[in-house]
Amino acid sequence: MNLVQYLHMKNDDKFAYFLKTRFITNRTPKYWVNWDNVMSNMQEHELNLNTLNYLVGKDNIKEIAYKLFQQQPQLLKSIPILLASRDLKMDVLTLEKDNKMSTYTVDFSHPDLHKLNQYLDFMEETGLLHFLSKGLKESLVDYLLGVQVGLDTNGRKNRSGAQNELILSRNLKAITKFNSNLEFITQATAKNIESHWRIKVPEMLQSGKKGGRRYDGAVYNTKQDSVTIIETNFYGSGGSKLKAVAGEFMSLYETSLKDTSNVKFVWISDGPGWDQAKNPLREAFDVIPTIINLHMVKSGMLEEIILANKMMML
Repeated sequence: MNLVQYLHMKNDDKFAYFLKTRFITNRTPKYWVNWDNVMSNMQEHELNLNTLNYLVGKDNIKEIAYKLFQQQPQLLKSIPILLASRDLKMDVLTLEKDNKMSTYTVDFSHPDLHKLNQYLDFMEETGLLHFLSKGLKESLVDYLLGVQVGLDTNGRKNRSGAQNELILSRNLKAITKFNSNLEFITQATAKNIESHWRIKVPEMLQSGKKGGRRYDGAVYNTKQDSVTIIETNFYGSGGSKLKAVAGEFMSLYETSLKDTSNVKFVWISDGPGWDQAKNPLREAFDVIPTIINLHMVKSGMLEEIILANKMMML
C-alpha cells in the first residue's frame, strides 16, 4: 500500500486498513527497566548502605541505631530510599486515641540530631527497624537494588510516550539521510520552525494562553519550501483521553494547518487502545487525510507524505 493508493480509498476503507495494520505494542526491551538510572541511584547510597548493614540482624536495634546515627548522622539521608521513597522530607499523619489526628514532618535532607528520637520512632512505626532486625536476609545493597528496580517501573508511562518519539526520530534520521533536500527537528514549535526555515505555522491559541504548541517533529523540504508537521502517540489501552486527542488534532488541522499551502500535517498513531475509542478516531478520518500507523511508517508512507505535494492530499 503506497500513499496514492491510501489517499484514494474511501474513509471507511482507510479506517479499516488503519485498524487492521496496527502494532500490538511499541515497547522495546529497554522499556521495562532503565538500568542506567537504577545503577546511578545505587551509587548515591552504596557507601551509606554498607555502613547501615551493621544494623541488620541486631536484637536491640533501636538502641544500636541511636548510637550509630549519633556518630554518623549522614546515614539518615539513606533511610527514605529504604522505604521506597525518593522524598527526603516526609509528611506523616498520626492517628491518636479518640479519633484525634495530627501531622508532622520528618526531614532526612538535613539530619538534626536534636530530633534523633523522632527519626527512630518513625523508622520503628514504619516497620523498617523490625525488618532490618528480623526480616532482611541479604545485604542492604542487594535489597536496595530490588527497591530501585521497583521504583523505576513508575517511569514506564513516561518511557512509553518517549518511545514513540524515539521511533519517530529514528525514522526521520533515516529519511533525511538519503534525501539531501530534507531537514528535521524534533519537539518543534512554530517559533523555532520559523527561525530555522522562515515558514510561519499558524496557531490558534486559547484566550489568555501564552506560548505555542510543541510538535513531536517537523521536516523541511527545501525543494518545495514546505514543512511537514508530525504528531505521534501510541495507546496500549483505552480511556477518555483518546476521544480528547482525536478532537484536539481535528481542531488543530481544521483551524490552523489545512489551508496553509506550505504546511502539511501527519498524525501517526497506533495501539490496541483505539479499540475502545473507534468512533472519535473514525470521525478524525473525515477531517485529517493523513492519519497513519507505525506499519505505514515502516512501509514508507511517512517519507511519501514528506516528499508529496500538499494538493494531492486534500
